[in-house]
Amino acid sequence: MAIVSFSTRVQRHLSKPMNDNNDLTTTPLLHPPPHQNMQHSTAPSSRSQQLRRAIAATGAGAELSNEEINMVIQNLSTQAMGWTEAIGRGRETWSRYLVENYFSRWKWYNPNLSNPTAPPLSHGWAFFEYFTLPRRFLHDNGDNDNTKHHGVYIRAPPGEEASRTELYSWILTPLSAMSDWGIGVSMYFSTLMTMGCILALVGLVNIANIVYYSSGAYDPTRDEKKGNGGAGDFFDLLDILRFSAICTDREWVVCQEGCNEQVRYWNSIFANEYYGTAVDPTTGNEITLIHRTTCLPAQFQQGMWNLGTLILLIVCISAYMWYLSKLEIRYDEDNTSAPDYTVIVKNPPPTAYDPEEWRDFFERYSSKQVTLCTIALDNERLLRKLIQRRQDIKRLRSRLGTSIDFENADEVEKAVQDAITKRQDSEPSCLGKICGCITTPLLRLFGCGKTESEIWERLQTTTDEIKALQLEECKVSAVYITFETEQGQRTALEALNASRTELMTNTAINLDPSALFRGTVLKVEEASEPTAVRWMDLSYSTMSMNIRTFLTMCVTLGLVAASAVILNLCRTRVGTMLYAVILSTLNFIIPLVVRIMVSYEKHYDEGAMQRSLYIKITLFRWMNTAIITRLITPFVATLGVDKIDMINTINALIISEMLLSPLLRYLDIFEILNRHYFAPRATTHEDLYSCFTGGWYNLAERFTDFTKILLLAVFYSPFMPLIYFLCALILFIQYWMDKFLLLRSWQKAPLVGPETARFSRMYFTTAAVVLGAISSAYAYFHSPFTQLCDCTDDESCTLSQTTFTNVALLNGSTLNSVETSSNEAVRFCNQNIFSFPPVPAKQGSNVWMTESQERLSRIYGWFCLVLLVTYVVAILGQRIVKFVMACWKGPAGVDQRKDFSSVIGLVVPGFHFPLLACNIDDIDVKLISWRNPNAKDTSHPHLDYDDYNLIFDVPYNGMKRQKNVESSTVRSSQQEGSRCIFSIVKQWPPEWAQNKQEEFQEEH
Repeated sequence: MAIVSFSTRVQRHLSKPMNDNNDLTTTPLLHPPPHQNMQHSTAPSSRSQQLRRAIAATGAGAELSNEEINMVIQNLSTQAMGWTEAIGRGRETWSRYLVENYFSRWKWYNPNLSNPTAPPLSHGWAFFEYFTLPRRFLHDNGDNDNTKHHGVYIRAPPGEEASRTELYSWILTPLSAMSDWGIGVSMYFSTLMTMGCILALVGLVNIANIVYYSSGAYDPTRDEKKGNGGAGDFFDLLDILRFSAICTDREWVVCQEGCNEQVRYWNSIFANEYYGTAVDPTTGNEITLIHRTTCLPAQFQQGMWNLGTLILLIVCISAYMWYLSKLEIRYDEDNTSAPDYTVIVKNPPPTAYDPEEWRDFFERYSSKQVTLCTIALDNERLLRKLIQRRQDIKRLRSRLGTSIDFENADEVEKAVQDAITKRQDSEPSCLGKICGCITTPLLRLFGCGKTESEIWERLQTTTDEIKALQLEECKVSAVYITFETEQGQRTALEALNASRTELMTNTAINLDPSALFRGTVLKVEEASEPTAVRWMDLSYSTMSMNIRTFLTMCVTLGLVAASAVILNLCRTRVGTMLYAVILSTLNFIIPLVVRIMVSYEKHYDEGAMQRSLYIKITLFRWMNTAIITRLITPFVATLGVDKIDMINTINALIISEMLLSPLLRYLDIFEILNRHYFAPRATTHEDLYSCFTGGWYNLAERFTDFTKILLLAVFYSPFMPLIYFLCALILFIQYWMDKFLLLRSWQKAPLVGPETARFSRMYFTTAAVVLGAISSAYAYFHSPFTQLCDCTDDESCTLSQTTFTNVALLNGSTLNSVETSSNEAVRFCNQNIFSFPPVPAKQGSNVWMTESQERLSRIYGWFCLVLLVTYVVAILGQRIVKFVMACWKGPAGVDQRKDFSSVIGLVVPGFHFPLLACNIDDIDVKLISWRNPNAKDTSHPHLDYDDYNLIFDVPYNGMKRQKNVESSTVRSSQQEGSRCIFSIVKQWPPEWAQNKQEEFQEEH
């Protein structure tokens, strides 16, 4: 479970240069400063030098041009064959091996087989293995890896060609290496393995209950079936139901009072065969007969074993949560990031565009200076149109060719007409026409399947809309201030620590009047990670975001209700196996639907979006998997033996979660279509590579899968004590399947911090245990689930007749003869009581519990009350206290006394690589967290990013400079008072940084 810091492993690796044929050290794996890229691009480059430059840029997270990717892929493809022969075929994936050696030679699979202009399919698989999938460095001799020599795994950058690498082994890669994907991913896999071991441990404590339920002491028919040499028909799936609370022994009894008025409890497909009516031959009156279970009700000893198991589970989870919290602290202390030096102003004056004004205001709180200021504007509509324009250009380029100049309308229109004519001349086959009639309407329904002329027309319309939006002035939505020292940030947070009351009334109550900016009480908080900022959502108000979140939550509840109806129909009309299959399928599909819904929401950062996604997926999966099954099961069918009864249903669900759920994740239909259908039919390298980007995964979604299994285990442990072992096996399967997919299929995702893991364990892991404990308490409280009690009137309860004929059942059938097991009648008593806590006093006049059961329910019920109160106070109470305290005093930060001693990559207003959405002329390009692999200009490195900057796509009046033109030639013509439509970024480097830059320029 040890998690080693990624930076520590890199430092160890960098201290030992790799000696290969090219004598290339690992220095290019770091983010190279801009002048290094420029030197590589301006000097006469050999093939090896170009490869080094491309790979170095890729290591920084940059996107390569098609030409550079092709060059790297060709080189890697030729080397891969030699490496495979030298060190075995295990260095490539099985899919690639089968495709390149067999499938790609068949015309039906690879239609481009005879097309010389189509990109080779092997290039796509090489791109998949060397760019998409993670790889690690091999030692010099190829046999001894870094693990044996240095004790760590060193992850290679995408496209590494100079040093020998191999795919991570999904079997041998240790947990300590998983932190290369972020501390959150490492915590996820550590949690799966640890919780699997914990569930197995508590399952051992529960062995006493497993033995009890499988013995004749609980159900006499257990011994009879053992004597017959086998299990009944219902004991399938390795006979694991033998160890559950299913009761196979039933007896007919006469219900003297209340059953005919409460017939609804038996009037269902689950229990209508257990209720019958007949005529008493002695009195001639109609009597009611009930076929009830005879197994013993809850026993004190077995219940205490279950309670002891639960207490051990709580202790183990608490200890592990404490370990993870300490691990987070160590991780935070070992890693300094941009949020340690940056604050965000969430309510700036809408016209505060001047970064100098913001710098002067905040510098009073810093002993040194303010280094950076980012002013984000509410230009969401403009940016979305610019993105749409780029997407349409990309679509047209893939159809018309990469040589088309889209600034020349005549050239584009001619190419569009040529493409239409070519398509009309090629007559499709009959099958193609049929498929076109079916797929075209569906594609158009989702905005796809448009022709070249339609895309070109939309592109022109979008351009006109952009020009109209450029005439509107955008307001300031948020301001980010980065200090040179961490102390400056902490001082500003403390001085500007406004309470909610002050923010609502815009009045300085506890604040110093000098803390007001333009007469405004600022809402200042510690900033999120730069890559986590959702720039286009910063302009939305809290009310607007809450309304959107509420609407998506309502839709989620609707999905839960619809799912309950579907599952109930499957269970009652078909069977439990289809019920389990549909449930597992819904658990797989609905997160994709929820993800689409959450994209409608607005959040300031990715953390808030992940929490919203987590809550909705958890709500659906918890309700689907554990709670709905219990709710839709009639009370008297809880311990039934039929296939549709509760315990049989849970058994089928566990098998489905164990086998079907991981299989659905492995058989990702979208990725299978991309790699094996669309990739062999790709006509350009860009289209080919887009088919090998990997499958989507979300850490929040994976954590919900874990908490679902934990809830399932605790929720039904009184009925199936073996469930702890089964759920532990599910977690182990989930661990290995997700590890395999992470290393062999899933796309590369941004490094994930501990926020999602912390959120999961603080609220939902603990909530799963609390809900499971309450469910267990009610399980023992409701036992034996018959709705019958002994008759209290001795005279009227004695029967003169024990055999009855022509018994009419609720399901419409008739029994010729029924003999009751006793001449004592029973009466109806409502055991389905949900008063909290579930203690014997809640029985009222309907006393059905034995003395042993009352002792157990009393202890278990009060324990659940204490557990619930502890949860509310310890988990939710701290949130309430923080909220109340924030009404008068805002949160204060903790100064870790770390200096800003190294450059931290700043993601300026824009999006994930490779788009920018602001002018970067006023900052050092080294502050951008990625490098342009096609860098050409040595004296003006800002120009190298113009192709990735949205602000140059559609020229407008008031631009500081034109695209790919030095700012000095145009800056003088800038109009005074030009409107602000793009976010503003300004840097004031400290004196030592300026001197260092001047020395470097003198040397070069």
